[in-house]
Amino acid sequence: MTLYNKLKRLIGRALFHYEMLKDKDYVIIALSGGEDSLVLAYFLKDWQKKMRIDCKFLAVHLDMGFPKDENKYQEGVKELEEFCKSLEIDFYFSKTDCGIQAIEAFEKDISAPCFVCSWHRRKYLFKLAQERGANKLAFGHHLDDAIITFFINMFYHGELSTILPLQEMFKGKLYIIRPLILVEKDLISRFVKKMNWKVLENPCPFSKETKRKEIENLLNTCIYPLNPKIKRNIATAIFNPKIEYLPRKVW
Repeated sequence: MTLYNKLKRLIGRALFHYEMLKDKDYVIIALSGGEDSLVLAYFLKDWQKKMRIDCKFLAVHLDMGFPKDENKYQEGVKELEEFCKSLEIDFYFSKTDCGIQAIEAFEKDISAPCFVCSWHRRKYLFKLAQERGANKLAFGHHLDDAIITFFINMFYHGELSTILPLQEMFKGKLYIIRPLILVEKDLISRFVKKMNWKVLENPCPFSKETKRKEIENLLNTCIYPLNPKIKRNIATAIFNPKIEYLPRKVW
């Protein structure tokens, strides 16, 4: 099976099983410019054509406000717009201060910068969805993200939970969809390399020092090398929990 076919099959399985795309949907695609978001946009459009669904896409790229090489960044944004144009997907760009607020929170030791940045980013996207009349918001979270989130929540929040493939928001007025939820990160990176797509560099100064990165490194260096089946078994456990074999709350 080719890399393209494998990706399309896994994404299609998620789309169909969780009923992520329907006629008359208006989907906002969170397009950071990273590998995940490029693959997300490409295969959403690919599957829309195959399924012959009458739905609308709007790829949204937000300037988070982090310090960066502005000229290089603007060139990257133009390339993103051209990428969307080639897919016949409308492109929307907007400047925000999410990154600035994250830096301020870090400097004042008020809250974790990633939490602040993510919260404001989602708030902006939720508001945009309401203004545009969109009913779906697509994120490029993949299988590795689901596994890492599971361990973060268990280690640091004392709960067994992770990101959902389909998540209802605001009493059904908006749904978050994650079409890449069954896809491993390695497949995404290999496909982007094969397609020779240019990836927009992440200017976030905290991207390499997060709890998420710590857990990712722990899994890749200490856990997965123990046995080639471990990663797949963790994923299977997350998607097939045996609730009846978990004890009831004590504390």
